[in-house]
Amino acid sequence: MSQAPIHVPLTRRGFLTVAGVTTAGVALASCSSGGGGGNRSDPRDAVELELPTYVAPPEIPGGLVSEVEGMPAIYTQPISEYTDSVTEVPLSGGAVTTFQVLWGAPPQDAPANEYWVSLNERLGGEFKPTLVAFDTYNEKMATTIASGEIPDLSFVQDTNAVAAQAIGDGVFADLSEVLAGDGILQWPNLANVASNAWTASAKNGHIFGIPNEDPYLTNFPAIRYDLMAAAGHDAIPADADGYLQMMSDIAALGSVNGKQHWGIAAFDGKAQSYVEWMFRAGTTWQVDDAGKVVNIIETDAYADVLAFHNSMWNAGVYHPDALALATQGNQAAELFTNGQVALTVDSFNGFFGAGIFRDTVDITPGAAPGLFVPPAFDGGDLLIQRNDGYWGMVAISAKAAEDPERLAELLNVINYWRAPDGSSEALFIHTGLEGYNFEFGADNEIVDLGDEAANADRAALQWLGAFKSPSFNIPANALEFVDNFRESVEVLIAATVPSPVVGIYNEPAVENGSRMSEVDTDYRGGIVSGRMDLSAIEEYREAWRSAGGDAVRDAYQAALDEA
Repeated sequence: MSQAPIHVPLTRRGFLTVAGVTTAGVALASCSSGGGGGNRSDPRDAVELELPTYVAPPEIPGGLVSEVEGMPAIYTQPISEYTDSVTEVPLSGGAVTTFQVLWGAPPQDAPANEYWVSLNERLGGEFKPTLVAFDTYNEKMATTIASGEIPDLSFVQDTNAVAAQAIGDGVFADLSEVLAGDGILQWPNLANVASNAWTASAKNGHIFGIPNEDPYLTNFPAIRYDLMAAAGHDAIPADADGYLQMMSDIAALGSVNGKQHWGIAAFDGKAQSYVEWMFRAGTTWQVDDAGKVVNIIETDAYADVLAFHNSMWNAGVYHPDALALATQGNQAAELFTNGQVALTVDSFNGFFGAGIFRDTVDITPGAAPGLFVPPAFDGGDLLIQRNDGYWGMVAISAKAAEDPERLAELLNVINYWRAPDGSSEALFIHTGLEGYNFEFGADNEIVDLGDEAANADRAALQWLGAFKSPSFNIPANALEFVDNFRESVEVLIAATVPSPVVGIYNEPAVENGSRMSEVDTDYRGGIVSGRMDLSAIEEYREAWRSAGGDAVRDAYQAALDEA
């Protein structure tokens, strides 16, 4: 079996590109490292990124801190004491305006909204957000930019066309000098941002916002160890052939605990991904030895991935409605918790927040779910695509940043929002106001008061777009799964590699994304289910290229060549 090329990503990222052409930018006034205003080089000019100094978030008693880079801390008990990470109010009066995403119901106005009243007091000024539903983000961002009235702080999803253009047009402040090196230590909570997030979000070596940090990996495979044992397997096999045999044996069990049983419920992107890890197929976009951009579907390893899924399909591992279930996430997850499938792929929030593990054990007597590390096809190492490291950023208006004192205050506000676990600020931002949103239980655990309006008030205002460093908080009823979770995730995260195109805006990808996705879904499902022969992969690749794949590749190639 062949493998895709593995390459270390570029250390210097090209500026945001539109169809492979660098967007126009303008020089911005910003603070120097000493805190005063002044001019700096045009952001269109490539410079070496001077990373802000990294300071790990403070450790909390009882927390499990890993030595594996990118592994979030794990908390298994309520925090016993909260301390202040911010010693002075961020603002000296006045107001701070924001442009941020609204994911749910809008909040009540103050003073009925007690959370908002308390937020104003804690910030030392008036918090005045513009709340925008994400499905109208581009439209509202465009309108706001066109008006010339840019809020002090904006959530910028820099892979969106309008936001990318705004960065190039100098709408937002270049923060590179003020945050470089030890300059960031004036805002200790910002110094907790991991270096990979700064590197991924920088444009041409320039920092235009505080990245909303993501963990290295968010979805993990889980299996019913009790069903493995029932099928005669006491451990995960060492290679792909052994794994296929194990999954086939599990599927052959048929009825388990009086319920019709299958190996895997849905053939979706998450199920496909972990097999890509096994065959070291690499990142979605790769750079070969000649410096040319290649998509994963064009690699030999990708053909091996589809062939392996087809083998599982032919062995009866997949639910007969696996293609339809791929678009019915809740139903597929319920088949696992109800004890009818052996394997699922989900996030930490799914396994612990939504209680997939706990529910599976409670519903099915003898069920023993847990994460697992799939084997590489040849018994060697896995290769896993790392998350981008960030999802959007909080940017500061270039106009507001012309005043060094105002710039410092706005960074103070973001510093407040990024307060770490164990701080009173993080408790307030992520949980709410004591007596309004929650109360403390007998063991200092958080007890939600169940007031939907009060919780909506907090959630609507919370999503500024730059939060504390990622962590895993295990509920008390799921502590039995901690060791398995930690050991598995550490191995998986250690096997991750970043994509070489992180942070590059690609206009053809936006324009052609839906067409490319349709081609991808049709051919993947057809080949895996046997509706199409594996030889159709050449037709698949050509259809994908014609649907926009070549245009997307050309744009990435141009951006990387300019870096």
